[in-house]
Amino acid sequence: MSSMEMHGKKIAVNLIWKFTERIGVQLTNLIIQMVLARIIIPEAFAAVAIIMVFVNIATIIVQSGLGSALIQKKEVSEEDYSTVFYINILLSVIMIVIMYSLSPSIADFYQMPELTSLLRWQSLIILTGAFNIVQQAVLSRELKFRKNFFATLIACVLSGIAGVISALAGLGAWAIVILNIANNAIYSLVLWIIVRWRPSLKFSIKSMRHLLGFGWKLLVANIIGAVYNNMSTAIIGKAYSKKTLAYYNRAETVGNSLMNGITGAITSVMLPVLSQKQDDLSELKKMLDKTFQINSFICVPLMFGLAAVSDNLITVLFTETWIAAAPFLSLLCIGYSLYPIHAANLQAMYAIGRSGLVLTLEIIKRVLGIVIIFISIPFGAYAVAGSSIVISLFSVIINGIPNKKLLNYALLEQIKSVGRYFILSGLMYGIVYCIGLLLPFSAIISLLIQVGAGMITYVVLCSITKPYAYAYCIQMIKSIKRKTKD
Repeated sequence: MSSMEMHGKKIAVNLIWKFTERIGVQLTNLIIQMVLARIIIPEAFAAVAIIMVFVNIATIIVQSGLGSALIQKKEVSEEDYSTVFYINILLSVIMIVIMYSLSPSIADFYQMPELTSLLRWQSLIILTGAFNIVQQAVLSRELKFRKNFFATLIACVLSGIAGVISALAGLGAWAIVILNIANNAIYSLVLWIIVRWRPSLKFSIKSMRHLLGFGWKLLVANIIGAVYNNMSTAIIGKAYSKKTLAYYNRAETVGNSLMNGITGAITSVMLPVLSQKQDDLSELKKMLDKTFQINSFICVPLMFGLAAVSDNLITVLFTETWIAAAPFLSLLCIGYSLYPIHAANLQAMYAIGRSGLVLTLEIIKRVLGIVIIFISIPFGAYAVAGSSIVISLFSVIINGIPNKKLLNYALLEQIKSVGRYFILSGLMYGIVYCIGLLLPFSAIISLLIQVGAGMITYVVLCSITKPYAYAYCIQMIKSIKRKTKD
């Protein structure tokens, strides 16, 4: 077996492990959320959604882009690892102090007194998360995603049990906070057990400057992205009712978790892989195109399918109480379907060390996104959710244009590469949606019929048109079957 084939096999194996991790965790989380939605009132979810806006932003600051800098750097020393570790711990303590101080003002702004104590306790995940950033970087650099799978799954299951028990005890929003804290703490603990790296008493100013040279631009970009990504939640929580926010949050959780589960699996593997190809731009372009197509082949029909079955899906998952979340889910999923394209373009820019360009693009996109969101506010919460489609379209254009110069991969070429997946998914959407309108059965029976019809339709359409990603997956399945027989 050639070195190229071995490398390809290694990528495929790690993709499988990352997919297994993401899908397993998301399914586990979904089950937990289904249980909690039947115990906890919508207003409790709304309260936690608001505090997570601020915790998420603080977490991004703590990570400071240094984890990605460690992955991207060609050669990493012990000083690099230890320096990043101590910086993360210091930043996490600072962020917790800031969150503790700001929590009363945030509670007053939203006129929800309970947010003060909820935010203060939820801020603990900032510290627990700081303890695993280096461990994650070590596993990513070594492409050992199997270990991360076990850590993530163990944390998800144990914290889920803690959250459900707390909910049954009548703790309401506190049950969700307990779940989040437990998840982060357990995940960090397991990573410390399975990853042998330990911090040394080394701290290098030189190393810090070098890593921050890449990381600070990524940090600013990530902060801008985090502020924007949580803006809809913050605006809906202030401009509309708590229930409206709860419905939006449920829809966002379902759509975003599934989309991130798949694209996150691919991109987390592809960043270290693309970084290894940073000196061979033609090879990098080929890898990027494959990432585009594989992501789109899976994510686009999934998102279109979710949009088509949103009513029945929400009813089955969370009961009729949450049916108002269905329109939010449909709108968000259409916007999410474009994510694989603009996300993969950014991964390529990270890989070749163009963090400054990423920062510039993030500023442009987010400023534009903020303007679009504010324009949509007078038209209601559904308009705010629908603005994600317009913003995603602009993101595709803005992220895609620079790679014409960087990789000779023009935006039009990118669109042609993935366009067929959108056409096929659109046809599938129309069929599935119409079937849902005609079915006289219960929500769960109708959902099963719609899902089955959607899968059959998409597979048949792919078998006729034979797009690259479909042929690639068939080839992989046949290869696995041959090896099993042997």
